[in-house]
Amino acid sequence: MIEFQIKVDSRILQAILPQVEKTFGCASKLGGIAYVCPNPMDDDFVEAWESGLKEEFLHDRKVLARLLQNPKFKHGYVEVKEKEVDELLRSLTEIRLTLREDALRGVTDEQLEQGEVDLQAEKSTVRIGYFAYLVMAEIQERLISEIS
Repeated sequence: MIEFQIKVDSRILQAILPQVEKTFGCASKLGGIAYVCPNPMDDDFVEAWESGLKEEFLHDRKVLARLLQNPKFKHGYVEVKEKEVDELLRSLTEIRLTLREDALRGVTDEQLEQGEVDLQAEKSTVRIGYFAYLVMAEIQERLISEIS
């Protein structure tokens, strides 16, 4: 089991959890078919491709759901089984990409990468999305450092 506490004020975590849960729900509507089959002319291959993606997508999401539903997570504690780290990393990436396309669509990649988002000038949805994005990134970074 990998366990650690993220470095975020619990008030920020409480503020972003609704956004993370909303993003989790929005991402699920995609059904894991964000990647087009490399051979769309082969119906059998397309079916196998989409079926495999859906299965992996659902498994990844279950791992993230367990993290979000863990009562300790509301206080910044992350617990994940070592064998589920890859699934959690993929699901956190999905959440970050969905946040990027939704709440942070008005922020440039350069601003996001360099941390130059003017939080005072942005709407509350952008601020919450930005903090959610950063917290998901911190969890990913810590998981990677734990398994390295």
